[in-house]
Amino acid sequence: MLRQRSQAATMRAVFPQVGQLRIELTFSDSRADAPSPQVHTLYPAARAFFRFACPCSDCEGDFDLTPAVTQLLNGAPARQRALERVMPCEGAHFRGPLVAACPMGLKFRLILSLANAA
Repeated sequence: MLRQRSQAATMRAVFPQVGQLRIELTFSDSRADAPSPQVHTLYPAARAFFRFACPCSDCEGDFDLTPAVTQLLNGAPARQRALERVMPCEGAHFRGPLVAACPMGLKFRLILSLANAA
């Protein structure tokens, strides 16, 4: 995933209309205390990469927000837009011979601010 992120085009190249994209991630774990929330703010020079690793240390899954970001960008024109969703981790925990579905869930919010028109 690190290689994919480093090779991704910039926000400016892929989404020239974006001034800022704020990504708020809130995790929930039905078995234990949830990890701390995360906030990522992407500006035009940032990489247009919207996958985030599951915070469970023994999970190989990730959360791909690319479809949600694309939907938000294709929404009605406005200076600022937001989208909120919930998704489960589709990864698995590997503990010796046992494999179990990851219990981690994600609630995310995307807040888009468009670039100033010149």
